[in-house]
Amino acid sequence: MGIPESDWRQPNESRRRSRFNSSVLLIVLLLVLAVVVAVKWEGLNHGALSSRSRVSDIKLSILPGLPELTIYKGSLYPPNDRWQSYLASEQTCPGGERTDLPLNEQVTVMICLINYARQQQGLSTLTPASLLNETSLEKAEKIVRCNVFAHTACGDAPDADIRAAHYYGAWGENLYLGEGRLGAPRVALDGWLNSPHHRENLFNSSWRFEGIAAMTAAKVGEYSNVTIWVNQFGED
Repeated sequence: MGIPESDWRQPNESRRRSRFNSSVLLIVLLLVLAVVVAVKWEGLNHGALSSRSRVSDIKLSILPGLPELTIYKGSLYPPNDRWQSYLASEQTCPGGERTDLPLNEQVTVMICLINYARQQQGLSTLTPASLLNETSLEKAEKIVRCNVFAHTACGDAPDADIRAAHYYGAWGENLYLGEGRLGAPRVALDGWLNSPHHRENLFNSSWRFEGIAAMTAAKVGEYSNVTIWVNQFGED
């Protein structure tokens, strides 16, 4: 007696489905094992300010070398930021959270942001000075060239460039480094505002002039895809 066709096919299909399901499960497990989750912590230091205390973006890469997929965008600002009211709006200082603008435009945005913050404190605005712009840029170049994010980059004194330019008056300097989106002008200023030492420099009533430089680099020390900000101040 023959076996009905339906009875003969069924066991074979079940075995095929079972083998198929096992293969799919194995592939999924291998992919899960291969997933690399990159969590970047961004926050604050004293002295030279970097961004390494709050979670930035969480990214996934299925396999090493493949493009990363952003699955979570972290906050650009700390929770309960008491200095938010000192940050100019997009209408007042357009482009504050953009890192894709030319650096000279980002510097213009930063000038607007700093003067707005000082005005909220009842202070006068600062006038850009070419000398301070030049020495700010020299400091940024040193940080990149010597791969050291510090006021004493390349082993020089913090004020080495300004004194070499024959400026001997009172002088101050704020540094900031941010990875990716955290290098935007508005985010950098917020970092300074949330750091007592940097805020003291920003709100020094004796300053009359300032210089600002922004520079990007693929890597500085442990940081990748960075924007470096240098803000120098002077009385005369």
